[in-house]
Amino acid sequence: MSEIPMKSTKPKNADIALRDDILALFKRHLTPDTPERFLAIASQVVGQVIALQDQRRMTHDMIWRVVSANIEAGNRSVIENLHNTKGSA
Repeated sequence: MSEIPMKSTKPKNADIALRDDILALFKRHLTPDTPERFLAIASQVVGQVIALQDQRRMTHDMIWRVVSANIEAGNRSVIENLHNTKGSA
């Protein structure tokens, strides 16, 4: 099985727009919007997307490298944005 190259790339504008739409859906449909509910539902969606992967192309380890790399990228993005806020965030 050939390995899918793992490299970090800057999200395209369409990627950012999709992510923003997903976050807006969370905010619109989750009231109260507790962090635990966000995490639980997002995790279920990720689990469903993982189940749809072609096991002939992606191994378990490859899938989890993609997931963990993107979790880290998302964390970094939020932390960087918090560092750029003025006053209380």
